[in-house]
Amino acid sequence: MAALGVISLFVAAFLGILFEQVPEILVPAGFCLLFAALALVRRTAVQRIGTTKTLCVLFFSLATAHIFLGFLLAGLTTVHTSIRSNADVYFANALLINSVGLLAAALGFRWKLNAPATGSARSFMHLGDATSLESLFCIFLLGGSAMMFAIYWRLGFLDYLTTPAKWPFLRYITSDLAGGSATDEWLANRAMDLLTVALPFLVYRAAKRPRPPLVALIVVGYAALLLPLRRANLLGVIFASLILIGIGRHNVYRLTRKWILIGISLYVFSQCLFLAGVLANDPYPETVLAVSSTALPEVRDLGWTLNRLEGEKLQGATFVQALIPLPSIASDWSAKHSLRAISTRLIGVDQTGQSGGLRLTLMGEGFINFGYLGAIVVSFLWGCGVAWCEERLLAIGQDQTEFANYISVMCFVWFCFLVYLAGTQAAAFVKVGAFLILGAGWICKQRPNHFTVRGNFALPG
Repeated sequence: MAALGVISLFVAAFLGILFEQVPEILVPAGFCLLFAALALVRRTAVQRIGTTKTLCVLFFSLATAHIFLGFLLAGLTTVHTSIRSNADVYFANALLINSVGLLAAALGFRWKLNAPATGSARSFMHLGDATSLESLFCIFLLGGSAMMFAIYWRLGFLDYLTTPAKWPFLRYITSDLAGGSATDEWLANRAMDLLTVALPFLVYRAAKRPRPPLVALIVVGYAALLLPLRRANLLGVIFASLILIGIGRHNVYRLTRKWILIGISLYVFSQCLFLAGVLANDPYPETVLAVSSTALPEVRDLGWTLNRLEGEKLQGATFVQALIPLPSIASDWSAKHSLRAISTRLIGVDQTGQSGGLRLTLMGEGFINFGYLGAIVVSFLWGCGVAWCEERLLAIGQDQTEFANYISVMCFVWFCFLVYLAGTQAAAFVKVGAFLILGAGWICKQRPNHFTVRGNFALPG
């Protein structure tokens, strides 16, 4: 079956190149690859794990549905794009590219699970002491919340509270309406990093042993995280928290599946809420469906990007900028070659700073850099990463340290949610998050006695 998958990949790539103007061929091929990828993952799970009820198999199922529905709904919002003609051709190419990438990821998933297991991560996962980590993450949460509130207070947050129509523009600090600087945006992103790293672990600890001061601190942290209205980051924190709670209750698969479906529904509802002005003027079912479809814009946005690039390839620019070990505010080249900057220039809205750019999946980003070869290679490596997450999640049954559970869940959320949807736009968050977690584990292992318990909080001594 894996060999058939490899053959299918290259046949599909050949069809995509040879018949890129023939959606009647590309669309059926894309659908076939989608369901082949899901079948391969499920078969691999049965053979290697003995069940298909795992979080990573659930993710591949959701990814298949995401691409399938994204293609079906893409045409509903063509009026909001600058595609002048042949939208069906570009959407068909976007479908095939994502399908090729998902099948390549399924092959990487199978290859990694069949490879000999390594224990390189196990020693690190034993580093953190749970009580010390709780203390340190409380400090992270307080620092991140203080930074976020300070930034938005300076930008006039109280004025925005009286005008709900302006709330969506808080997402883009550098917009003309918000009036913030690149430094403000960078600091807000780093505050968000602190919050998103600390909140899941603290929620898990509070669920095990509720304490009023800790619960109050978590509420403050969520309020700070809500300020930028970055729904992907908020959902990532919620999913990580729920998965950790599910692990503690030994009901992780059912609980996660239930809340992911609820989260998706809330996400679609929030998309309609942000565009309430459109619905107020034209409250018809077709309009509601069109607005809801913008919650799944990745296939549409990839087609839009293909249209604007007109065959040009980025030659790895977005991946190079993601690897530069300098903050974006310190590197002009990095700031100009991020996926957000490139996509906003393509659609002509970079002057106002009121857009986060187009949303492409990781496989779509691989394609616009290196064509089908890029989509296949990047997706295969990413599929190997998903399989590594699967191995770590399976090891939870034998390794019940809270730090090990936390790292496994955070890696799963990073790979299967943020990186899949955002590509290198999630690179800064993942890099900083990994650094914070590594540092927290090291500090709490090397100097655990530097933290003492005072009252209901574990604070630095």
